[in-house]
Amino acid sequence: MTAGIEIRRAWDDDFAELRRIRLEALLDEPDAYGMTYAEAITLRDEQWRQIASGWNYFLAFSGERAVGMASGGRYVPMPDARWLYGMFVTPAWRGTDVAHGLVRSVAEWARLEGVDKLGLHVTASIPRARAFYAKLGFEPTGDSEPMRRDPSLELLMLVTSLSINDRI
Repeated sequence: MTAGIEIRRAWDDDFAELRRIRLEALLDEPDAYGMTYAEAITLRDEQWRQIASGWNYFLAFSGERAVGMASGGRYVPMPDARWLYGMFVTPAWRGTDVAHGLVRSVAEWARLEGVDKLGLHVTASIPRARAFYAKLGFEPTGDSEPMRRDPSLELLMLVTSLSINDRI
């Protein structure tokens, strides 16, 4: 793990840092997320508290400042897997172990959920993200779908087996 970084589950008290890092993510790479900056900026503090406490977010902190985020959840079409959502690392921390640590945290949660597979959707037009996930052992399933909020964006489905993947 990168020195000086703590990765932990977000709670309602973390709502302000989750909001800040999420808004940064939406500005940095808007095509990567199902929500837009314009939608997210209108959410009230209470809504952010609910997201922080109820959406299974993991935050990477450098001191009191969040420098990365990722969420774990279910994906209805694949009930035997858990899904990685909302992955982001602030540009100054890219190239460190922060992103890997966030994926590892979601993978550990998935294992505790009793599943062997971790999947995700990645926007086809973001090669940096696709290369990162490939480096961690995520493989394309061959399935894709349009993003709900913008059907012109293609989401590729990637999956890894947690029992045989020693890169996470």
